[in-house]
Amino acid sequence: MVTADDIEARLPRPLDTHERTRTEVLIDDAVKRIAAEFGRAGMDLQDRLEVQWFSDEYERVIREMVSAVVLVGINVGMTSASSSTMQESDSATFKDSDAVSWGGVTLTDQQRRDLGLPVAGKTLGRFPASPRWPERMLR
Repeated sequence: MVTADDIEARLPRPLDTHERTRTEVLIDDAVKRIAAEFGRAGMDLQDRLEVQWFSDEYERVIREMVSAVVLVGINVGMTSASSSTMQESDSATFKDSDAVSWGGVTLTDQQRRDLGLPVAGKTLGRFPASPRWPERMLR
């Protein structure tokens, strides 16, 4: 199981009391989100967690999901920022980001692939090309 200490050990700075509490809540959210996605896909998460490599990958994905939210914080979606001192000029540019959400954890398409979950709108296998139309030449 992933703990706030596991995440803090990988961050570039220590967590304050508020961030530590929030991190614990976000870990619980990430665990529930992944369990829900496995349920939607009709896959058994508990069976997979018994396999060591999958368990390690599962914990890594949870750490990624939570640390992204904690580190980005209120700057979610910010792509650039500038500031001037004289005559006070501040500027910030934002972009909608699918990878990070300020209010909660996000499971990206890459993380879904890492966990073996299907990614919406994309096939998981290779299929033969469809026949050309018309299927036979008329003479």
